[in-house]
Amino acid sequence: MEGEMSKIRLDVKRSKFQAMGEARCPQCREGKMFKYPFWRVDKFSEMHENCPVCGLKFEVEPGFWYGAMFVSYANTVALLVVLGVSVFYIFNDPPIMYYIVPITILSLAIVPFNFRISRAIFLHLFGFVKYKPNHS
Repeated sequence: MEGEMSKIRLDVKRSKFQAMGEARCPQCREGKMFKYPFWRVDKFSEMHENCPVCGLKFEVEPGFWYGAMFVSYANTVALLVVLGVSVFYIFNDPPIMYYIVPITILSLAIVPFNFRISRAIFLHLFGFVKYKPNHS
């Protein structure tokens, strides 16, 4: 029974979007990019050098991850806009501290998640790695 379950799990095909959201390898869409879950704030940034399933080197070229900072910046700006507009309409244009405090707290709280999702999105969209479903 357990052997059947592992075969079934391996046959599941992830979409590119799902693989990005789960921070999986863009080549096989099975291997995890990061060693630990994002809520381990002391180790959220530790990545595997190569995919544990197919062996793809994640850092495509030296300095590749600097580009992920732009994705992170876009994510943070989107959060700032959504939260700012929400505060404006929910609290009927309150004083400036009603904007600064929640935006700052939420921006800092999502750093581990934003770091990971930015790297995953950047690798999937700009790493020029082709999906190979039969990586073995």
